[in-house]
Amino acid sequence: MIYVAAYCRVSTESSDQANSFESQKKFFKEFISRNPEWELAEIYADEGLTGTSTKKRKAFNKMIADARLGKFTLILTKEVSRFARNTVDTLQYTRELKNIKIGVYFMVDNINTLDPDAE
Repeated sequence: MIYVAAYCRVSTESSDQANSFESQKKFFKEFISRNPEWELAEIYADEGLTGTSTKKRKAFNKMIADARLGKFTLILTKEVSRFARNTVDTLQYTRELKNIKIGVYFMVDNINTLDPDAE
C-alpha cells in the first residue's frame, strides 16, 4: 500500500476560489480512491494564502513535517504553482523530500520529482 497525501491551495477567499478549493479536495479524494494501491493519508489545504512564501502556510508546513515523519510516500498537487510559486522554495522542498524518498507529483505539469529527469 502506498500512502498518498494531497496538497491544495487557493490564494483568495472569494466565492469562486472557495468553490475551487472544495472541488480540489473532492477531486483528490476521488482520484486517490480510484487507485487500489493507494491509501489517502491526508489532504493538506491552505485557503486564502499566497503561494509566494511557505512561512505562513500552516497546512503546507504540517505536510512537510508529516513527510519527515514518514506518514506518506507521495504528494499529489495540481501544479507547481499550487505547491509553491517561489522557485527556491519549490526546489528546496522537492529536493529534501526526494532525499527521504518522497515524491511530489505535479499533475497538470506531469512531473514526478522521483523521475530522474524531473528537475
